[in-house]
Amino acid sequence: MVIVRNILIIIIVLLVQSTVFGRIDVVGVRPDLAMLILIFIAAGAEPAESILYGFFIGFVQDIYTPEYLGFNALTMSLIGFSLGIVKETLTVENYLVKTLVTFVACIFHDLLYLSLYTVFDFSLLLKLLLKNSLPGALYTSILAFLSIVVYKWVTGGGLKGVVRELTTGRR
Repeated sequence: MVIVRNILIIIIVLLVQSTVFGRIDVVGVRPDLAMLILIFIAAGAEPAESILYGFFIGFVQDIYTPEYLGFNALTMSLIGFSLGIVKETLTVENYLVKTLVTFVACIFHDLLYLSLYTVFDFSLLLKLLLKNSLPGALYTSILAFLSIVVYKWVTGGGLKGVVRELTTGRR
């Protein structure tokens, strides 16, 4: 049942990204909701499941760009694998650490994807990373932070719990 729920969430998020967030940008930068949902799903999944969810998300994204078929599937699978490793080796409880993990995952994904996309043309790769990836990773990280705060607010503790988490890093 959890798998079906996660697949439905992935599909809904990808539809929202391609429709709503396809038109909303800040200074030409859009958030990567697919990465965000992979990070949230990987937080509650086993490492092998994270790889499969990453592959599924990447494959669905690749359907939109068939000339680069497999690029997203490969990179999202690697991100799912990396998130599984991070989850097993680090205790990620603090909001700011979760936000930093989101930022690093976005940059790592874009570095891998753009390396394939540019056929390892490092000058073009660097230009795209600086122009698009860094602002996009920052935007996605801010959305992750806000999502975590809202989730904590709704699931318990209210404002007092959120402030306590932000100031101490403990529950």
